[in-house]
Amino acid sequence: MRYRAALIGSMFASLLAIIPQTGLAQQAGGFDQIPEDQSPITYATRVQGQNTFLRQYRDNSSVFVGRWYAPTTAESANTASDLYLETVYTTSAPGFRFSTAMASERLLDMFGSIKGRASLNGTNFVQDTRYGSVAFSPFVRDGSQCVSFVGQWDPQTPAQRGSRLLGFYCTPMQMQAESGNDVAQSALPMIDAQEFAAGLFGRLNIELSENSAIAAAVAGPEDDTTILQPEGTTTPAPLEGIDIITNWQSVRGTGKLRFDQPAGEGTMILDDDHRHCEGIWRHEGGAYQSDTLPFGSWYVYCNDSNFARGHYTSEAPAIVTGNGKDNQGQAVYFRQAN
Repeated sequence: MRYRAALIGSMFASLLAIIPQTGLAQQAGGFDQIPEDQSPITYATRVQGQNTFLRQYRDNSSVFVGRWYAPTTAESANTASDLYLETVYTTSAPGFRFSTAMASERLLDMFGSIKGRASLNGTNFVQDTRYGSVAFSPFVRDGSQCVSFVGQWDPQTPAQRGSRLLGFYCTPMQMQAESGNDVAQSALPMIDAQEFAAGLFGRLNIELSENSAIAAAVAGPEDDTTILQPEGTTTPAPLEGIDIITNWQSVRGTGKLRFDQPAGEGTMILDDDHRHCEGIWRHEGGAYQSDTLPFGSWYVYCNDSNFARGHYTSEAPAIVTGNGKDNQGQAVYFRQAN
């Protein structure tokens, strides 16, 4: 089922204070309730629930808020109608800059439904999405795994608009029960947190306003030719990354491991006749010309809602072997393309 929603910008504390929890009033504190087809965000989920969309026009920006609520079921009687996703999105006037970046962990004290009920259970991290760099903070609320997120794009020319995206997401109790994960981990590993965040943003679709191409910030300097490699690398790796061939449930495909992140990690793409997948690989230890070769972990999230994760080893900068499993327990492996 697909829901449409939206997300914000400035004056966050005052914004959240004036929006009622039910969000059902036609106007509340200057925010108008709007139909879903007037909201700039689409969220895809298999959990059916309530949703509310709000909008406010300001002198220099338009603010949109979208909320999704857990469904009322016998199994989730104690958490019925509990807010599990709130997104806020702002598009500003052309040339407007947001004055400061916001730390993602600050959001835990700014949203009413998680304030005083949340505790961090993972390390903060920044992940590139198709909407730009987004900062994440994993946390737990009432035993449910959650993540807060904030990202912004500051225009470089007067003709471009600035945008900011923030919010939080908690796995609905119904989904946790179905997967057999009733309680979130007390300490969430980084690879699990990155996979969790990628899964969320894989289901978000932002209909950006004209000239609000947040994704432009991801490209980076055009003349940057730095090769980012795992620690201990002594032989240059291919500048464009490592091309790989894949085998997923006996279906062969292709992909690439890119060196486009801080040294020791990068983005990862897999393609075959059934799916397109994107994710992250991360160096965890070892070094070339040592007793332990480089090794690490990887995950990908796909457009058919499947995902896979595993580990890799590398005998040389252009040689890699990876293996893992998908969410159905099927084998997935890859190696460099010769």
